[in-house]
Amino acid sequence: MIKKRKIIVVATLLIIAAVAVVLCVGFLTGEKKRDIDGTLVNIRIEQDC
Repeated sequence: MIKKRKIIVVATLLIIAAVAVVLCVGFLTGEKKRDIDGTLVNIRIEQDC
């Protein structure tokens, strides 16, 4: 009976850890994503005197 309870506790902790990892990874990668409409253009302004 104690082995069964120990297995349930370990499985629960593993599930909680997996959910935490997924949430952290999703949060960190979601912050870096940017949607850009249009064309990226490198603009340099040169001023001649």
